[in-house]
Amino acid sequence: MRCGLMSVVLLLLASCATAPSVPPPVNSQSSALGLYVEVRVSGIATYRADALYFVKRCVANEPCEDHLISSNFAKDGRVYLLNAEPGEYVAVAAAFESGMLGDSSIYFAYFPASLVDASVTAIKTTGLTYAGHYKLFASMGLCADNAEPGQLRYAQMIEPDTPKCGFWQPLVHKLSKGDFIFIGGKAYSVGKQTFHYRGTTYEATQNAGDVGEFFERAHADLAVAGWKVAK
Repeated sequence: MRCGLMSVVLLLLASCATAPSVPPPVNSQSSALGLYVEVRVSGIATYRADALYFVKRCVANEPCEDHLISSNFAKDGRVYLLNAEPGEYVAVAAAFESGMLGDSSIYFAYFPASLVDASVTAIKTTGLTYAGHYKLFASMGLCADNAEPGQLRYAQMIEPDTPKCGFWQPLVHKLSKGDFIFIGGKAYSVGKQTFHYRGTTYEATQNAGDVGEFFERAHADLAVAGWKVAK
């Protein structure tokens, strides 16, 4: 498995099985960003995000490094970027596991531009900023003829130079890279496999009750590490 962001998300998702700890605030001015994200895959099943990727938007007339920032804590679909630097952020992709027995795969779902724009959140003050509750609808495969340019770009950043279109091409690539062993003529996975989904549309819940519930649960999630969570 290659180093970098893929290693980060593998560590994040693997930690779900071992009660991940909450990163404490680095100082009294520390800021955090929180979202609730679900992914509905091909109209079949809905999964809660285990990690999110963000991009920090550029300040006008200043150089900008187009790189991904990974969340660093999640619980039950509530995903946090703790100790976030001040600035304006958008969410661009989610990662999740199926939770099914025997399935150790990691699934990535890339946000359509409409959801990326909807998630824009400015962090200027201390404490937690809530960026919303979203359900993303996604279909398997990222292909040049149906995925948005941003989705293709971020997928390349997360897992460079691997096929992500359709089913057979990624599968053949995985077989050629030795991700499987053969027993009795049948292929068995020997490590975590990755699958990529194209986000198409989304639903948003933005009401007072939702905001209040998120902050109540965020307090339960984060207070143990010293975070002060208040609306």
